[in-house]
Amino acid sequence: MRRILYVEEGAAVGGSTHTLLHIVKGIDRSRFEPFVLLRHDLPARDAFEAAGARTALWTALGAAEAPAPPPPVPAHIPRIKLTAPYRLLRSAKVYAAGQRADAALIARWMRGRGFSIVHANNAVPPNMGAIVAAARCGIPAVSHQRGFFRLTPLHRFLARRVSRFLCVSDAVRAHCLAEGLPAGKVLTVRDGIDLETYAPRPRKRSEGTLVGWFARFERWKGCFIFVEAARAVLAADPRARFIMAGAGPEEEAVRRAVVSDPVFGDRFSLPGFRNDAAEIMSRCDVVVNSSIEPEPLSNTALEALALGIPAVVSDVGGNPEIVEHGVNGYVYEHGKSAGLASALQALAADPGLRERFGEAGRRRAERLFDARRYAADLAAVYSEILGD
Repeated sequence: MRRILYVEEGAAVGGSTHTLLHIVKGIDRSRFEPFVLLRHDLPARDAFEAAGARTALWTALGAAEAPAPPPPVPAHIPRIKLTAPYRLLRSAKVYAAGQRADAALIARWMRGRGFSIVHANNAVPPNMGAIVAAARCGIPAVSHQRGFFRLTPLHRFLARRVSRFLCVSDAVRAHCLAEGLPAGKVLTVRDGIDLETYAPRPRKRSEGTLVGWFARFERWKGCFIFVEAARAVLAADPRARFIMAGAGPEEEAVRRAVVSDPVFGDRFSLPGFRNDAAEIMSRCDVVVNSSIEPEPLSNTALEALALGIPAVVSDVGGNPEIVEHGVNGYVYEHGKSAGLASALQALAADPGLRERFGEAGRRRAERLFDARRYAADLAAVYSEILGD
């Protein structure tokens, strides 16, 4: 029995914790025993333990308390902070100020616990402590790349002993190669989704098409692009309905824009963050991802496919790896609300097209994004590393 240590640094429940839960649930328990180390006491801890994984918090390492979550990244970053010398100095400062101590704590805690692999679940820069700790203990490490992080020479040097860098999409893999990670160690292993939980459900026919958007309210997520497209659709078809579920820094600005424009009226709903987002999504006729910056691999789009709902997505990051244009949805040019509106109008006008796209999306989810396949792919990576 091989014991795998999963290190989750996230300060809130998000894509990394959801996909890690899929791994814990699906990994072959006859061969692997999962153990999850959480930097923060997330609500997901109970779900990990219910799935049969042992867990520990950062305080178990001997730290007085879990460090505070990092401040949000500002919308506008001064140009000097984007230069290579500044980023190198910044990475060195972050490592010296906290990650080096993290590495010592994790290494001391890991010794004697029988871990065969350390799976750093949050990409190279934020998981530097776990990566260095694995190297100090002589334990193979896997580093999961879930975003488009910029790397410095220090990152690449400290991560040189990582056995595999797992990328959630080909777009992320291409970025990692451009950032200088060794091609022989960089693999695409796309996230999976629980196809039983997200199974197609009967949807009641309604007078107007219901279009859903489910994400964090941030400008890069294209929340205002969605509002602009909804305005154009409603001007042409006042029967359409829209819902934006989530929370975030731009939520109030979006709410003001909707409330102040009479074209929306009662056709646009903003319910805030919802624990039942999957249930709400299942009632939608179309689901949108409107990101204007690269999306590693959109959970929202994956969920729509699994539910048998057509998805309309922007052409950035991993989105085109989920949605085949004209097969299970539409891909439009990012930042162009007119393109999004045109795709939504085409789907609203043709229920048969929506049904065909939905069925094709479900088939694609079953073929490429099944959580069981995801866990099996990871098990194969572990076995290759360990020589089993």
